[in-house]
Amino acid sequence: MQAKLLDREQIKAWVDRLLGHYRVTAPVMRDGIMIFDWLETAGDLQLPRGAITKVSAKHALLSRTEVLFYYRTKSGRATTAPPPPPQPQVIFGIHPCDVQAVKVLDAVFRAPPYPDTLYLARREVTTLVGLGALPSEVPNHCFFESLGISAMDNRDCDLFLAPLGGDKYVLELLTEKGAAIAASLPSSAEPDPGELNTLKQLRAEAAARVNNCFASPEFHAAVARFFDSPLWDNLAETCIACAACTYLCPTCHCFDIQDETHGDLGCRVRNWDTCQFDIFTLHASGHNPRPAQKQRARQRIFHKFDYGLKNFGLPFCVGCGRCALACPLHNNLLTILRKIAAEKSQETKP
Repeated sequence: MQAKLLDREQIKAWVDRLLGHYRVTAPVMRDGIMIFDWLETAGDLQLPRGAITKVSAKHALLSRTEVLFYYRTKSGRATTAPPPPPQPQVIFGIHPCDVQAVKVLDAVFRAPPYPDTLYLARREVTTLVGLGALPSEVPNHCFFESLGISAMDNRDCDLFLAPLGGDKYVLELLTEKGAAIAASLPSSAEPDPGELNTLKQLRAEAAARVNNCFASPEFHAAVARFFDSPLWDNLAETCIACAACTYLCPTCHCFDIQDETHGDLGCRVRNWDTCQFDIFTLHASGHNPRPAQKQRARQRIFHKFDYGLKNFGLPFCVGCGRCALACPLHNNLLTILRKIAAEKSQETKP
């Protein structure tokens, strides 16, 4: 594996070159809030020290609003045309837990029998540049380590920026796609043996903090037994169905489809939606299989920790903690998971 030693100024100079050939989404500050957004200049780039952006990079792969196809109706007949092909793009500075979220989206939108061609076309032209975090700088609200994800985990990235502390980063070249954009790097040295040893120690320290307590088969089985628990009544009482949790979640992927027309011109549009809205499951007949917030609140947890594992072999939560920070009623997913784990613990006692 090739590696380069970079400082922040070299990284920004590299991103400046990338902007000449790629769309780049990266951590930026908007109104005092750290979010992923499309870069206009490399000067906007932030390299957060351990922080998880409030808004993930999900929009780069699953647009908030996107045209599925255009159509024209004339003389009772319809002709359709696809949207233009996606531009090459880079997701720069994505945290390991959000890389795992991309893996979840890949599993969903690649699934047979109807893989999502628009998503896959966008994914094909996307390069992932991961950004690690020092173990000591992991935010308290994050629990990705309880889902088997390390703060220095470079899996499934094309390139990975591993912090050494201070202003230094080791850039690891992991795939051919990553090497292609690394060709535009400014002049840079390779890390010396001491720096590589520091990286090895930091990665071992991060790995030692990892466990799978919320991703184990035993925990999955415990969640499945909670379907009729009074826990969901209690949760629904303090849920106002604002859906901040799902819109900020990097793995939630529910959508709605609408037609927009003007005369004989039209387009079919896909928009983000959420299972937390009562209209999401409302049938044309008027029947709603999830008529109360209790069922909708339960659906979100089961989708993350039961259905995702059953259908794809992956938990659909990556432990970023965004939902807990966003909830105006302070409903904390980690608290719910700990209650389920506590019940599981009681069941195993003699």
